[in-house]
Amino acid sequence: MPSGSLRELPANCRATIGVLAGHGRDEMPLRTAGAAYYKAKARGKLFPHVSGVAMNPVDHPHGGGNHQAVHGPNSVARGTPPGAKVGLIAPSRTGRGRGKKI
Repeated sequence: MPSGSLRELPANCRATIGVLAGHGRDEMPLRTAGAAYYKAKARGKLFPHVSGVAMNPVDHPHGGGNHQAVHGPNSVARGTPPGAKVGLIAPSRTGRGRGKKI
């Protein structure tokens, strides 16, 4: 065995003994952005992945604003399926109350 211990196996036993090749290869840190790029490319991923809150409003629904936080409307239509019916259900009024209209 790799630890140095001895094991006796039957003669009709079929086994593979040793350590897997390349074991621990992923424990080394990625030293460059290019290494991370090619690793992501091999897996079919997009790199670098830009967060939606870092974008402008024209680029993503989460974009814009003075701070990076995901905000959006929490009102849903009356005909929304039950699994997605969370928040304000078919509100008659939304937005800030800016006083009483006379």
